Amino acid sequence: MNWNEDAKAFLEELVEPIPVFVRPMAKKGIEKKITELAEGDEITKEDVIRGYILGSTGKMQQKAIETLKSKDIDLTPYEDLLP
Repeated sequence: MNWNEDAKAFLEELVEPIPVFVRPMAKKGIEKKITELAEGDEITKEDVIRGYILGSTGKMQQKAIETLKSKDIDLTPYEDLLP
């Protein structure tokens, strides 16, 4: 599975607010979820958004949603994934 450069950069942006001491583990879990959900041969920004929402657990999921909104991401297409 290949990562689109925009998708990889976007993931880096999204995980930046996560505290540095847990960021590597959180990023690894989110990347795993993204690759599970990816539908094509290349991981896209949409795959990153879906994986970021679903790969964020518990209270972190609400923080993930806030982070996406702060980046002006329209979450309407992802409403079925939101708590």
